[in-house]
Amino acid sequence: MRGWGRGAAAVLAGCLLLAGCGGSGDGTVESGGARGEAARVLREAVRATEAAGSARTESVTEIAGERTRSRGSLDWSGTPYGRLRVGEGGDLVLTGGETWVRLARPVDGKRWVRQKGGADLVPAASLRLLLAAGDAHRAGRARVRGVITTHWAGRVRAAESARVRAAGVAAQSVDVWLDARGRLVKRIESGRGKAGPVRVTTYWSGFGTAVEVPEVPRRN
Repeated sequence: MRGWGRGAAAVLAGCLLLAGCGGSGDGTVESGGARGEAARVLREAVRATEAAGSARTESVTEIAGERTRSRGSLDWSGTPYGRLRVGEGGDLVLTGGETWVRLARPVDGKRWVRQKGGADLVPAASLRLLLAAGDAHRAGRARVRGVITTHWAGRVRAAESARVRAAGVAAQSVDVWLDARGRLVKRIESGRGKAGPVRVTTYWSGFGTAVEVPEVPRRN
């Protein structure tokens, strides 16, 4: 990522943690995962969040004291697609089963760069990850941007994802906040990587919103 600038580097580094959130992606739970009420509530939350289909999203990625914000919308009713405006002048676009990053400044004459992963940016991925946590538990109630929510938390190994291992994150804490319909409205994932503490805070709202993505030039 040398030469991409701090903004683009922070974006992609933040996605390292996010890209490891999907687990198997089929809703199965590892042995030793969530049990009892936690397992029941989180499975219901996966169904409710998936059924919502789309939402607006905001995120703050903090890596070793540097902060990058993103804002946009995602649709996960089929093959995930959407657009996140990241930092100053950057974009992350999911389209056609691919993930593209538009850099704030061209590098080697290229403005758009294709990246691996990205599908696990959809919110239910974090719920599945928390389902694998043996210590998943109710952590109370809270008001999130005016919405009364239930807080659930746990700690999981991040070893499922090679990209997360490459960032040096061996384990992470996962906190989620669910609204009255069981939909995920806030998530915090935190761990420690090679560069220091990593923390990603994400909000979802406006479920069912229409999502548009820009055309990505395959050659640039």
